[in-house]
Amino acid sequence: MNTLNLGLKPELKSDLPVRALQFGEGNFLRGFLDWMLFRLNQKGLFCGRVVAVQPTPRGRVIPKLNAQDSLYTTILHGIVDGRETEVCEVINTIAQGLNPYDVREWQKIKETACQREVKFVFSNTTEAGISYVKENGLGEEAPSSFPAKLTACLYERFKAFKGTDCACDAGMIIMPCELLDDNGTKLRNIVLQHIEDWGLEDEFKAYVTEDCTFLNTLVDRVVSGYPIANAAEYETKLGYNDALMTCGEMFHFLAIEGSDAIKEQLPFDKAGLNVVVAPDITPYRLRKVRILNGAHTSNVPAAFLAGLDTVDQMMTNSVTGPFARSVIYDEIIPAVNLDKGMLTEFADDVVNRFLDPSMHHQLSSILMNCTSKIKARVLPSILDARKKGILPKKLCFALAAYFALYKNCGGVSPVKVVRAGGKSGEFVDDAYAVEALSKAWSYYSKSESSAQLTVKSILSDIRLWGRDLSSDVDLTSLTAKLTHAVITDGIEATMKDLLENS
Repeated sequence: MNTLNLGLKPELKSDLPVRALQFGEGNFLRGFLDWMLFRLNQKGLFCGRVVAVQPTPRGRVIPKLNAQDSLYTTILHGIVDGRETEVCEVINTIAQGLNPYDVREWQKIKETACQREVKFVFSNTTEAGISYVKENGLGEEAPSSFPAKLTACLYERFKAFKGTDCACDAGMIIMPCELLDDNGTKLRNIVLQHIEDWGLEDEFKAYVTEDCTFLNTLVDRVVSGYPIANAAEYETKLGYNDALMTCGEMFHFLAIEGSDAIKEQLPFDKAGLNVVVAPDITPYRLRKVRILNGAHTSNVPAAFLAGLDTVDQMMTNSVTGPFARSVIYDEIIPAVNLDKGMLTEFADDVVNRFLDPSMHHQLSSILMNCTSKIKARVLPSILDARKKGILPKKLCFALAAYFALYKNCGGVSPVKVVRAGGKSGEFVDDAYAVEALSKAWSYYSKSESSAQLTVKSILSDIRLWGRDLSSDVDLTSLTAKLTHAVITDGIEATMKDLLENS
């Protein structure tokens, strides 16, 4: 394994000025955005650092961060030219961490927001962080929610610049990295709601809507965080202790919805980073959901039933590996109405990422809330294929394998699954979905005709799918046939037959 080692030493600390507030200090931001800003700084393209703001009262990272001079190590894994590769780097993007639940530090945060050179706000406070929580208004103590804290900081900046010669520099670029559709638009709308709630002046509202830019983004990198299982091994290898080691994959992608002006402000592309700035990032979101998430959701039920445990095992298995590739390249990509070159290039990256054994991505974790994932990630590809007159056999099999998970679960969550090789497993799903799928299996009596009843019961459930899918007779018939085959012939035998005869 190739390894690049750097020492965690005080002299590695940067003296670049603070140019951004960052709400969040968790593994993802440190292993994704702060790593990217580090790359920009290496090229002299950003020339700045961030102040990391603890997003919740229960945070534990800020004390550790400050104890390490805001330095930490990223440990990135990937498959490069067919070889497992690991790169370790000390990241010095963060200037300091502050806790807003300490009144004195909250004041420092607001003062930082008023500095002329601080032009950016970045965030990752989980998807739940961008939500409206009614707050009492501005006061000495920090509001509880991230959008309210942001509103307070923007208001301080607005007041500090109002009527000065620097008023034209008052606007900020706000770039949330929460994995939420239209995250920038939703954040701006919540800020405007707080302005309304607090009775703040219309001039401030105009500042937020006209001078500040809220960017919608799509982020993509698996950051697994601190390597609990082999921390001692890494510390020996690195030659120092680091309480904030952050592991992740080498692959990274960021899509920003904006104009070319954003490329000048944040020139990620000039640093060779995998970042796209476009007026509409919907195609990139669709690509990720259908290919990356869709490949997981469509292939994992069968691999789990076959007794496999991790994604890399699924991809290297002699049956599930070729099957997963065929699902992606032969059925998902043809169904999606986007440029095929763009989709294939991304799919190649996805397959490479799935092969990385260092991620230890558990199939059981991907199965969590499986029904909602099938609805959002797999069903749209099936429906798009049907619009083109195609009956996607392997995606129908994916439905059959998903149905089989619930055959003997007793209608309760967690769903307990009997797997190949005498293995067992379990996962959590929506209570109604578990009950409905379990009940549908009561119609099955080891015949293909009874499988038709089971599958029709599931596909006709409007509460599950938002429509009656059983009205598609061919889809229902094929899925039922495959469901019966999974039970009578076995999961791998059914997959082999589809690979050989499709």
